[in-house]
Amino acid sequence: MIDTGTKPKRKVYSSRVKFQAVLEVIKGKSVGEIARAYGFHPTMFSKWRRKFEEQGYQVFDEGKKDESKNKIDELTRLIGKKEVEIELLKKFVGSGD
Repeated sequence: MIDTGTKPKRKVYSSRVKFQAVLEVIKGKSVGEIARAYGFHPTMFSKWRRKFEEQGYQVFDEGKKDESKNKIDELTRLIGKKEVEIELLKKFVGSGD
């Protein structure tokens, strides 16, 4: 086997998958059974469950933060674009004197 020197990428699970896994264990399925079904290591599940227990409903606000951040970034870019347009218009109007 050839070692390329790069580490394998970790799989990232969505909030929905994490929630579904925790919910199934709460309903009575074993952690091992759920880990095999979803393809993650059982130790990952303990982190997800602890986060769920500590943060409760706030765990599900994760996507909303991303949406808000994206909106802020979009609006910041728009403001920058408008500032450039304003400066160009000022120069255009000022050069007509």
